[in-house]
This record gives sequence, structure tokens and C-alpha cells, in this order.
Amino acid sequence: MDQMTTVKNVNILDLRKTPKEIFDKIRLIRNVNMLLVSPETANYLPGIPCRNINVVAEMPADAEIVACMSQLTINASYLSNSASRKLLVIMGRVIVESDVTPALIDEKIAGIALMGKLICPESLVGPLHSKASMLTGKTVSYPQGAVLVARSLTLDDGFLQSLNDGSHVIVAGSLRVLDDVSSALIERKIKTLQAHGSILCRQEHALAIKSRLSNTRKMTVVPTGHRLVDGNLALDEQMVQVLEKEQLFCMGDIIIGGTVDSRALDRAIAKIRSMGVILCPIALKDVLKTKCDMLENQVILIEGTLWYVDDDRQLLPYQFDYINGPITMVIRGELTITADVTAQAILDRVAKIHNMGEISCQPEHIAAIEARLGIREGDVRVPREASTEDDEAGPSLGNGNIMVL
Repeated sequence: MDQMTTVKNVNILDLRKTPKEIFDKIRLIRNVNMLLVSPETANYLPGIPCRNINVVAEMPADAEIVACMSQLTINASYLSNSASRKLLVIMGRVIVESDVTPALIDEKIAGIALMGKLICPESLVGPLHSKASMLTGKTVSYPQGAVLVARSLTLDDGFLQSLNDGSHVIVAGSLRVLDDVSSALIERKIKTLQAHGSILCRQEHALAIKSRLSNTRKMTVVPTGHRLVDGNLALDEQMVQVLEKEQLFCMGDIIIGGTVDSRALDRAIAKIRSMGVILCPIALKDVLKTKCDMLENQVILIEGTLWYVDDDRQLLPYQFDYINGPITMVIRGELTITADVTAQAILDRVAKIHNMGEISCQPEHIAAIEARLGIREGDVRVPREASTEDDEAGPSLGNGNIMVL
């Protein structure tokens, strides 16, 4: 770099081997998730203005960076086959399997910068912590001889039969206990159970699972006799014709079509439960309240036409021309209201806006949106104009995942 330069918009900025002459040419560092320096370069950083830096970590200069944004599983083979020492930069979760030894950690891991959870054997807590220059999440240890499942698990009799009686089981991901499993076998095969993701369990097995859990996790229980529906469920005219007195437990949203007949809905559904929201035309509310607990479920009554946004979408002025009557908006994804949509059009045409996602709009839209907001779980934001600050004038580097200077 021959001129004073701004470095910006980088996930991992590696300055561990950067010479002082380069540091002297950096005008500003901004918008960096993780900034790495070494003991040799750490003293060069204080003179440089830094803005919006998430983490600064000091790490050895000679180590190979291993960057991961989700989950990293470490076993003996992973470390033994490495030719150089590793510098683990993880924004997620690290799972260490039981075949890893303290000697391997000392020899093969140069440092750890972890923003997330560490799951490891009890005997490795000390060696791993000694390598960590940054550890912002929780450390969870498990005993020698425990069964580690480094992924999500659907618990069934086949898996249980593979265990010794009285096993300690650790599930790094989510746990499902649904069909093809017996509570008696759970109680015999599992002494303690840890699950580090969500737990979904049928009511018949809930007591057996709760009695084995050694860590507190929220458990979603599927009531006895209910059919499980993953994701969203659209109950339109065609769907209600093929259902008869169903008891449904839906993990996503339930969307009841505006043209569904009340008698057809009554015949199709006996009971209904949603972990998301139930979207129901106002005309069908009397039928719905006989099928579900209106307080236990989150129910949105739809006035007029439903506009359901579960992706990235724009609201354009001409779209109002193709819809008669009022509109109820349910935002699950991201809705961008373009500048040529007037605030008066929103007030005139939209009955309600239920925001569980993100709305991007112009300043003049804010008051109209607020006037129509029902559920307010999402964000409403006005895009910022590009920065014109004097300190960013001139050359710049950035817009990358990993940058080494």
C-alpha cells in the first residue's frame, strides 16, 4: 500500500505477520468481525482508528488459520493428519470427540478463538482453555465413556439397542423422540441425556426423556394422537376435502384459505395446534375456536386478502390494483416497500400488518406502518445512505471473508 488506506467490511482480518510499514499506511479499520494480531504486531494496532470491530484476538503468527462459521468437529484423525499447527477461528460450535488426547491438543493446536459453545471430554477442558485467547460461549464437558452424537438424532429402538445399559448420551444437535421407540427401552439404556439443540418428543415418551435430561432444555411435546406436520401447512379447499377429523400438530404456520367452507373445515379438523401462527379468515373464527385453544395458539384473524411474505419481496404501487378490498399482511421474511408507494396507499388498502420479519421502507412510510401494525416482533428499518465521512476518503480495501495484509 503506497497511500493511506481504509480497510473495511472483512469477516477475519489477519494482521499477524503484517509489517509496521503496512500498519503505518492504514488510515482506518471498520466493520471487521474478528481482527487477529500476533505478539509481534499487537503493539502496532493502538495508533489506528478502529470502528465496529467485534473481536480482537492475539494469536501465534506461524499457525494455519481454520475458519468455521457453523460447527467444527475435532477428532484424533483430524489433528493427527495436520502437517502444521492449527489456529481455530470459530463462530459457532466446537465438538471434541473422546479419542483426542491432551498431547494432540498441545502439539497440533496453536490457539483457539471461539465465539460459541465448546463441547469436550472432562479431561480436555484444561488443555483446551489454555489454548484459548478468546472463549465467549459456554463450555460443556462430558464424562469418559459417554456416547457422543456429533449431529442431530432421531431416537429409535435401533439406536437404543446399540447402547450399553445405563449409557451417558450427549447429542450435539437437535433430538427427536417420535415413533419406533419404547419408553421402557429409553429408561433401561440411557442413564443421563444431554441435548444441545431443540427437543421434539411425543407425549408418550416425554416423562422418560425428562427424567434422563441432565441439562435444562425446552421440550416441545406432540400431544397423544396428533399427526406431526413439519413446516407450514396450507389448508385450502383441496386439502380440507381429503382430511377427516384430523388431529394436527404443526411445527410451522397454518394458513387457512379464504375460500374454505366452514362446514368443510369442521369435517376435516378435530383438533389443531401450531408452534407458529394460525392464519384464519375472520368468517371461520367460530369454527376455529372449537378446534384449538385460541390463547394457547397464536391466532391471526385475516381481514380481506392475505398477503403472506416468507421470502424477500417488494411492495410495488401496481400490486394494489389487482387486489379488491382490504389486505392483511403477514411478514415472515423481508418486505421492501418501494419509494413510489405512498403512505396514503398503505393506510387506504392495508387493514393490518403483522411483522415477524423485517420491513425496509422510506421515512415517510413509518407512521402509516405503525398505524397498521398488529404483531410487532420484527424490525422496521430505513436503509442508510452510503457513508461520506471524510476519514473514508481515498483508497480502501475490503469486502471479503478472510484478508491477510
